[in-house]
Amino acid sequence: MAVVVAATTAGLMLGLFDFLIRPTGWQMGFSILPQRSSDPYWWTIGLSYLNTVVLALLAVIVATVVGTVMAIIIVGRNPVWKMVAVAYVQLFRNMPLLLQALFWFAVIAHGPAPRQAYSFIGVRLTNRGMEIPILTLSGLIALTAGLFTLLAVFWVSRSFIPPQWGRLGFASLASCGAIGVAYVFSIPESMVSFPQLQGFSFAGGLHVPTEFLAIWIALSMYGSAYVAEIVRGGFQTVPVGMIEAAKSLALPLWAIEAKVRIPVALRAIVLPLASQFTVLIKATSIGLAVGFTDLFAVTLMSINQSGRTIGLLWLMTVGFVLINQLILSLFGFINRAVEIPNYGQR
Repeated sequence: MAVVVAATTAGLMLGLFDFLIRPTGWQMGFSILPQRSSDPYWWTIGLSYLNTVVLALLAVIVATVVGTVMAIIIVGRNPVWKMVAVAYVQLFRNMPLLLQALFWFAVIAHGPAPRQAYSFIGVRLTNRGMEIPILTLSGLIALTAGLFTLLAVFWVSRSFIPPQWGRLGFASLASCGAIGVAYVFSIPESMVSFPQLQGFSFAGGLHVPTEFLAIWIALSMYGSAYVAEIVRGGFQTVPVGMIEAAKSLALPLWAIEAKVRIPVALRAIVLPLASQFTVLIKATSIGLAVGFTDLFAVTLMSINQSGRTIGLLWLMTVGFVLINQLILSLFGFINRAVEIPNYGQR
C-alpha cells in the first residue's frame, strides 16, 4: 500500500512539473541573463528568480544606507536637517508602494530622449531608462588582481611591518601596482565601457530599463523610511547614562559611537531589520504594475501560457520562502554575533 501511494504521489509530482522542459514560446521583457522564446520554462523561471534577487539586493542596500543616514540626522542636534529627515520618513512611509512605483515610472518615462539625455559622470538618464558605465574584461581582471593583492599583502605585512608604519597604506600601494600590471598584461582595451550615443540609442555600458529603475527607486525609498525608524529606535534604546559615562572618560566622539552606542544599539536593530528586508523582498511583486518581469510576473505569464497553475504557484511559493528564510537565518547569525553577554541582566 505504501509503495502504491508513493508511486502515485511521484506520478502526480512529475505531472505537475513536466512542462518545465517545454519551450515557453514567449520572451521576457527584462532579464539579467539572455532569454529567448525557445528557452524552456525552467530557464525562464530561473531567470525570474535572479531578477527578483538582484532587485531585492539592490533595494536592500540603498534602503539600508539611506535609512541609516536619515536616522543619524533625526537623532542629531541640527533642527533644520532633522525636520527634513522626519518629513522624508513620513512621506515615503505613508505613501502606498504601488503609487510610488507608478510615480517613478511616470517621471522616468517623461524624461528626455537619448539625444538630450541627462548626463552625470558617465551616467545617462533618458525616457528609456539609465545607461551606466561598466567594467570590461580588462577592468574585471585588474580589479580582481588588485583586491587579492590588497588582502594578501595586508595579511603578510602583519608579520614584518610595525603598525605605526601603516600596513593598510603599504597594502594599498601594492594593490594599485597589481592593478596596473594586470591591466598591462590583460586584453588591450579600456577598463571601463562607457555608454556612447549611436543614432537614437546608446552602445556600450549597461542598460537599466525604465521598469527596473522605477521599482528599484520605489522599493529603496519605501524601505529606507522604515529602516530609518528601526535604526532610530535602536539608538534610543542605548541608556543615556552609558553615553555620559563614555564622555566622562574623555573618549572621542568616534569612539563613543563605534565602541559604545552602535554595539549596544545593534542588539535592538538586527532582528527588526531582518523582518523589514523580508517585507521588501515580498514587495518586489509590485513590479508587475510597471512591467518588471520578476518571479511573480513570470509566474502569472507562465500560468496563462501553460495552464499549470498549481505547479507554478508551488514553485513561486517555495522561491519566496527560500529567499526569506535565507535572510532570516543570516540575520539570526548576525544577531548572535553582536550579542553582548549578560547585558541587560540584573
